Amino acid sequence: MSNPSEHPIRPPAKNSSAVAQDLLRACVHCGFCNATCPTYQLTGDEREGPRGRLYLMKDLLAGALADADLEPLAHCLGCRSCETTCPAGIQYSEILDTVRERTQGQRPVLQRALDRAAEMVLSARKPLATILRVARALRPLAPPTLKRRILLSTKGLEWPAARHARRVGLLIGCVQPALRPDLDVKAAIVLDHLGISAQPLGPACCGALPYHLQAHEKGRAQALETLSLGMAGDLQGVTSTATGCTAFLRDYGRLFHDTDEAAQAHAFAATVTDVAAWVDPARLPLLPPDLRRDIAWHAPCSLQHALKGALHVEAILKALGHRLVPVSDAALCCGSAGPYSLRHPRLARALAKRKWQALTGAHPALVVTANIGCQQHLASHGDRPVVHWLDLVFEALTNQDKADRD
Repeated sequence: MSNPSEHPIRPPAKNSSAVAQDLLRACVHCGFCNATCPTYQLTGDEREGPRGRLYLMKDLLAGALADADLEPLAHCLGCRSCETTCPAGIQYSEILDTVRERTQGQRPVLQRALDRAAEMVLSARKPLATILRVARALRPLAPPTLKRRILLSTKGLEWPAARHARRVGLLIGCVQPALRPDLDVKAAIVLDHLGISAQPLGPACCGALPYHLQAHEKGRAQALETLSLGMAGDLQGVTSTATGCTAFLRDYGRLFHDTDEAAQAHAFAATVTDVAAWVDPARLPLLPPDLRRDIAWHAPCSLQHALKGALHVEAILKALGHRLVPVSDAALCCGSAGPYSLRHPRLARALAKRKWQALTGAHPALVVTANIGCQQHLASHGDRPVVHWLDLVFEALTNQDKADRD
């Protein structure tokens, strides 16, 4: 398989704990990371910023603080904004994963139980899909506050037949098909227009959901199943329409660094890229003036800081003719962060409110994002449409087809 992305993949580590300690020693405690940390900016508490958490993690890895308060680690969104800001190149997320796994037994029983409950609810594909299908049917009768939480999904779309030499595997995940059943089909239709056939992989969980809820072994087991799917067949790469899933797929090399699958996982991760990397802006139609809109672009943290692909989506939106309004504090998280909004609703709501104010300060017609979790989270707090960028590309190509037929 070949990959259009050139983002580097970190090589597999020899020992996760030793690597984490090496990374900690490289930290100069300058505090630049606090300037872009959502929880620190919200609370002003040193313990709720990367620098304070790094001090805590250093002691935990050294075997100290057996009775330490782990709540600051639980409050971390995993947005990786601090990694983008850090002048020393500290891979904060790698340290955090190591510490969380080693301190799993120290967490309060209630917190562990709530995490397991959240994981069970969100990973129950068929029941969740049924509940949301009913919710969409009853959406017109719902009050405005509830209506905003139910995302619409286009009906009647069909997956295009494989007919192109270029082929990419498109992961059909767990939560996204329930929230937006049409989004993966829209992606396949868009890619088909551009001469690329999307082969559905799954449904299968990439492993991010249980792993981020600290069910690490279950996360690895699910990731191993997805790894086998992605390596099968003559594919030129693997992608997902959820940037959170894509970022986790790209981290498989580290996830399996000490297993027999290390080499395979590292090779697989090198083929993973955001779905936007397969869309050439130069091949998109320019919308007529009456269909161009002022939009606020919300680049999810997984796209900005893990995949480094926010600018490519911006180029796609501009190629369609839309105007991107300025957004203050564009690097800050909206508070969705996968299951975070369920585990820490107070912090998640506060971050969403702050993000919404930043996104709508220039009065855009709609907000555009690239991750289903961000779309649902922001839509539930806002007063105007929140869409996936693929919706706009699909809309433009559909209009072009209609114009060609006329």
